[in-house]
Amino acid sequence: MVTFADLVRARAGDEHVGLLFEDESYTWSRLVGEAERRAALALGLREPGRPFHIGVLLENVPEYVLWIFAAALSGAAVVGINPTRRGEELAGDVRHTDCRFIVTDSTGCGLLDGLRTGIPPERVLRVDTPGYRDLLARRTGAQELPEAEEGDPLLLLFTSGSTGAPKAVVCGQGRLAAIAGRGGAGGSGSGGTA
Repeated sequence: MVTFADLVRARAGDEHVGLLFEDESYTWSRLVGEAERRAALALGLREPGRPFHIGVLLENVPEYVLWIFAAALSGAAVVGINPTRRGEELAGDVRHTDCRFIVTDSTGCGLLDGLRTGIPPERVLRVDTPGYRDLLARRTGAQELPEAEEGDPLLLLFTSGSTGAPKAVVCGQGRLAAIAGRGGAGGSGSGGTA
């Protein structure tokens, strides 16, 4: 079976538009290259023996898509941190899913400020800072990336919690590849745009 990482890799060198956001367009080639840089960064932050969970606390922006692609390529799982949660509930979500670092922006950082998430400040990456851009600039994306298996988790997405505390639903590489291959969510099927 095909993995989501396979679908991302297959788009390397594809100059068709893969993502539209506001007034910007991103080719598939650019998306894959940027995802490879983030995958290299993620692998550099990986803690052996711990779950490879990347907390992403962002709105629906290109960085979110890039980190999903990066997770697919690096063997990590993205934990979609719900920005509507606050205080101890938000901190509990991060701790419960064992995030090893968080990708966010200034707004998300404000939500995390003062919370006991278990994530040291130096492992909170703010995408809207020069320091983040410098971290990415030092990554070529050329390192060898691991091969994914169809059962490997790729996304942990929180439910709304309408019957209690939100639960993280696990979506694997194979399942997301099947959805995307049909031209569904993610738009990475033939000719798709996200």
